[in-house]
Amino acid sequence: MVLSIINWLIWLIEKIGYLGVFTAMFIESFFAPIPSELILPFAGFLSHQGTLNIYLVILLSGIASTLGSLPFYLLGYWGNDLVVNRFLKRYGKFFFIAEEDVEKGILLFTKHGKLMIFAGRLIPIIRTVISFPAGLVKMSFTEFVLFTLAGSTIWSAFLALAGYVLGSQWEVVSIWIEKYQTVIIVCGVAAFLLFVFYKIGKKRLKRSD
Repeated sequence: MVLSIINWLIWLIEKIGYLGVFTAMFIESFFAPIPSELILPFAGFLSHQGTLNIYLVILLSGIASTLGSLPFYLLGYWGNDLVVNRFLKRYGKFFFIAEEDVEKGILLFTKHGKLMIFAGRLIPIIRTVISFPAGLVKMSFTEFVLFTLAGSTIWSAFLALAGYVLGSQWEVVSIWIEKYQTVIIVCGVAAFLLFVFYKIGKKRLKRSD
């Protein structure tokens, strides 16, 4: 069934373009088995062919992923541990989400804090469940959206550009991701931190002037 959904989403992107990209990435953000590692490189390949604009693909993917993350965040924010556990027991199987995965997400969030909302977008499964702990600890809606959008957009850019560069060999991206995932996560987090420090430094320079 999952393979059929993946094939359908790829077909959707090929047939209706940007709306297909948006739909695929929206579903991917809360339906764990859908791999962005296949969807976005294919969209990048279509951009390479001139069918899509690579910048629009990246922008729409980041927005779609952020919007798709909101339901689980809001469930945790408006509910509590009991509500989330009840939801997972009743509906988790339909999203292919195990309670153990959510517990792992909670542990990572507890250990690394808000940064995990950004970094979690780079990790399969975690990107799906990390919204729950953010909601449960009442993380600011604005912060959640900004961190999620930043992580999602950077991840989308990496995958879409990889597909753009590789062209017809876009399918190898998923193999590379699996092999070098740790390196990619470290580089992504480092890039985000550098950006944050740059913004902070810029603000301080303006104040000193």
